[in-house]
Amino acid sequence: MKIVVIGDVHSNLPALEAVMKEIRENIKPDAILFAGDAVGYGPWPGETIDILKENVDFGVLGNHDAGIVGKTNINDYYDAVRYVINWTTDILTNDQFAFLDRLKYIHVDDRAHCLLSHGSPRMPERYDYIFNCRGVNRLYDVAPFLQKVNFVGHSHYTNLFLMTGNNQSVELNISGGEVDISTIPNPVVCVCGSVGQPRDGDPRSSFVSYDTEKQILRYHRVEYDFELTINKIKALRLPASFGERLRNGC
Repeated sequence: MKIVVIGDVHSNLPALEAVMKEIRENIKPDAILFAGDAVGYGPWPGETIDILKENVDFGVLGNHDAGIVGKTNINDYYDAVRYVINWTTDILTNDQFAFLDRLKYIHVDDRAHCLLSHGSPRMPERYDYIFNCRGVNRLYDVAPFLQKVNFVGHSHYTNLFLMTGNNQSVELNISGGEVDISTIPNPVVCVCGSVGQPRDGDPRSSFVSYDTEKQILRYHRVEYDFELTINKIKALRLPASFGERLRNGC
């Protein structure tokens, strides 16, 4: 079985369209999983949700999605983020809102032996980030519930961590673009990057694929025309910084 995990699209339609084209033409997966945050920051929330509705097999609720449907308190978010969340809420159709509202905090796929959550699966409704081994080590609190591969988003980075036992973990090298985990008995935590707002210094969209039979994880990057998104953000008078940062992937 071959699966793809996409996440943190953030209403960036050109990025999502480029990624979906790559997935259809070159990967042809058996299932597409969505790691949360369809909306926020970007200018095409409804169109983004419509594509996800048609193509995603399972998905989880991101913190921006949760802000839309009233499942997290956005009062602590800074003004620009709250503005876009409120703007998005006003323009979504009932069907688009319902798609977000149906998403759960965690999805476990028994066929692929994987877990999917937006932030840390330790307390998924809190949306804790996983940036480093310290965040991974906290997952030992819920170790019995973890799967062989545990996909998370939220940080907009790409990382792969191995839980080595004794409340410790190490970060694995993903610079080659793929990692064979078939000989690894312990759980791994795969941080799958961002389709619409990468922040690892690379402006290209990022996502991951996983071959469950060969047990190979692959990290993918896709170029897209980010100037289209920047110009649309300006035209709608959304916070300009949410567009400008796309040029540098930061």
